[in-house]
Amino acid sequence: MQKLTELKQQIKTVQNIEIMARTMATVAAAKISKVRQRAAGMRTYTAAMRDMIRDQQAYLIRSGGDLESLSPLLVARPEPKQISVFLITGDRGMCGNYNMAANHLCLEFIESQKAAGHEVSLVVKGRKGELYWRKRRVPIVHAEYWQREGVVYEEVERLLAMLTERFISGEADEVHTVYTEFYSPIKRQPRMVKLLPMSKEVSGAVAGGVSKWFYEPSFDLIIDDLLYVYARAQLYDILLESFASEQGARMITMTEATERAEKTLKDCRMQYNRLRREVITIDLLSVLFASRVVEESEPAEADSGYSVEGD
Repeated sequence: MQKLTELKQQIKTVQNIEIMARTMATVAAAKISKVRQRAAGMRTYTAAMRDMIRDQQAYLIRSGGDLESLSPLLVARPEPKQISVFLITGDRGMCGNYNMAANHLCLEFIESQKAAGHEVSLVVKGRKGELYWRKRRVPIVHAEYWQREGVVYEEVERLLAMLTERFISGEADEVHTVYTEFYSPIKRQPRMVKLLPMSKEVSGAVAGGVSKWFYEPSFDLIIDDLLYVYARAQLYDILLESFASEQGARMITMTEATERAEKTLKDCRMQYNRLRREVITIDLLSVLFASRVVEESEPAEADSGYSVEGD
């Protein structure tokens, strides 16, 4: 009987786990359906912006200009010493190795930078990243968590202003980011990207020639604004990719947890039914045995009775 009670409690616990896992998988699927289209569109937009800026840089090189004179975001320090890393993780777990993969990639980068004699500081978005790095005593200059809505445009503006201010003021000679690139709910890859100073690559545009551009009011003003637009789009794309990756990882993990819970629940119910049949069988046998004993004892009692006859 005690075993049946324990199994009944276990079945109830597994049922609660199944309900929770199924709910979390459904919520993650709803969130990823909203953000995956935005992430794909922003990735295409960012790639187009990158090609446009490379084209402008190629045009300036062909004209004999200096790239670093266009914007402070392009100025590279000759000997960078202060490295800032913008790490993006999630606020919660239950999403497989999503958080640990980003933290481990960041750890490898920080160890390589410290081995080169550089000082590293962190800007963290996500509770899991903050908890991981607080224990390792790496300076965290800023930490914030995700809002319920996911990626909010006002946060992008604020983070961009903070990162660019750290770079322009000299608090950071380079700004890198660790995020998770989204391919599909079952495929994602943590990546390390240098945000600042911006790359001055021009691909093959210089060699192949560049179409003529006309700038109004001036080349310098337009390029400076264009670089900030590109930085904003790149940061927005990185946040969207990370958020989509987290929801995809959680959806897959919770779907697998739901399937395991269903299997465990099925096994527990089979074991419960088997034990219940055994208990019922034992009870029936006990009743039959008791009935047989009663039946056998009744004639014996009748034979042992006394009779008195008159003289």
